[in-house]
Amino acid sequence: MDTTSQVRKVVIFTGKYDRPAKIEHVEAIVDAFPHWELVVIQEKPRTRWGPYLRGKLRQWWREPISFPLHFLEALARRFRRPRPRPARSRPVPLPDSLAGIFRDNFRYTEVAGLHRKATLRLVEELKPWLGISIGAPILRKSLFGIPELGTINIHKSLLPTYRGTIPGFWELHDGATTSGVSIHWVNEGLDTGDLILQRPLIIKAYATPVGLAAELDLLGTDMLLNVLALLDTGNASRTSQDPRTATPTNPKPPWLLAKKVQRACWRKRAGPSWNRAAKNAVLLFYVHIFCPIRTVIRGAAGRCHAVVLCYHRVNDVFLDTTTVGVEQFERHLRCLGRHYDVVDVPTFLASRGAPRRRPCVVLTFDDGYEDNLLAALLLRRAGLPCTFFVSTAIVGSDGAFPHDLRRLGRRVPSLSWDQVRRMAAWGFRISSHTATHADLGALDEAQAVEEIETARRDLERELGTGTDANWLAYPYGKPGNLSDSVRSRLPGLGIEACFSAYGGVNPPDFDPMNILRQGVDSRLTVLRLRAALEGWRWRV
Repeated sequence: MDTTSQVRKVVIFTGKYDRPAKIEHVEAIVDAFPHWELVVIQEKPRTRWGPYLRGKLRQWWREPISFPLHFLEALARRFRRPRPRPARSRPVPLPDSLAGIFRDNFRYTEVAGLHRKATLRLVEELKPWLGISIGAPILRKSLFGIPELGTINIHKSLLPTYRGTIPGFWELHDGATTSGVSIHWVNEGLDTGDLILQRPLIIKAYATPVGLAAELDLLGTDMLLNVLALLDTGNASRTSQDPRTATPTNPKPPWLLAKKVQRACWRKRAGPSWNRAAKNAVLLFYVHIFCPIRTVIRGAAGRCHAVVLCYHRVNDVFLDTTTVGVEQFERHLRCLGRHYDVVDVPTFLASRGAPRRRPCVVLTFDDGYEDNLLAALLLRRAGLPCTFFVSTAIVGSDGAFPHDLRRLGRRVPSLSWDQVRRMAAWGFRISSHTATHADLGALDEAQAVEEIETARRDLERELGTGTDANWLAYPYGKPGNLSDSVRSRLPGLGIEACFSAYGGVNPPDFDPMNILRQGVDSRLTVLRLRAALEGWRWRV
């Protein structure tokens, strides 16, 4: 989004913690309004150990079991941070903090307190047109009243319900069917100001707290940009909150309650358990005992394999062979970042024939579903590269994928080209999955070639000539879905690599015209994923 309106001075108020969603919101605003002057004022007070420790003791008194368990979990998490990824294989990284956003129209200021006299004087001297509260502590009128228009706040629920903290958690706790995002004016109450814009978000059948929060983050970024565009043109509305529908303000949940809700959400996704323990025991032996020994032996000879993973959808709507859950995908990424070398397709192709001392992983997505944008957001947070193979005649249209019509009897939304360009701007690679998701093995040679060439032209038209359209992931991915005659013509069509989807791992001297990929679906827990990465064959 880019407007051509007059220069505005906008100040963003925020608290001490630099969570990914906050950085994404601020970065999106800075990039969408390059003609504005934006100043972030972040409160980072010095820790006063006396009040801090008294507060922790009070929390321990209120939560004698939850508090120490939460502390131990946080301590364990600090020792399990993933290793940094090689710079050449990373997408455009999400800044580690707000101070890491570098743009000509952006300035960062750190203060000891948002309501200190020096901070108030600084804001008054800026003479801002608008204030934005993103993850800020409760603001007083002496601060939020300084900007000419006032100050707006983003809140991830449908106000006046679910005021307070932890986006989406209390809706799942209460069994609600809808959450959402509200942008409202800040007043002297807590999340009680007049509404500017609200959008509901249907809570999916298999939603979890982590997955729902990620969906709200993505929706929140888009809504902030829409509201700012409305304010910029003077077209924003103002609606009072209905006090009759208000619910009590929710606190941060105790650790045990948070885990209880999380387990309840995951139980919906779990299948039959009668044989799960025996299978897991076999997989634990395979992953943690047999495979490390085998890796040492193969690594000494430079014969370690590479696994190319093939995802399709990331959402909490379906439990099928083309879908993984949002939190499930986030867990996959944590596992990959911690235990494996994740490389992009060019690095993988360039390594052909070279000794491989460690197994490596390549991430890909097929088709081009709308939820791939959420997957890209999670990939960027994890700092992992990925290639998205899209069907160019279905992306950006109301068309449906043929396999969805057969299996589900309806269309599953696809990406728009604006979303594809957004993913490309994040550093993810976009390549060809044919034009109409046709079964190339069922077409004659001329029709198959036209499908491939049309997709290439579409990618170059929408994304520019410097694209990665010289790779092909053919639809359905089985050996019979691409004839030998068409495969032999791929180099002449400018295709440098062809990806299947029927499982298997790739040795160092893999065939670039038949790169094997392992499909991923809702059945692959982290343990099963690791088994697949070590060569265990799963039928998808």
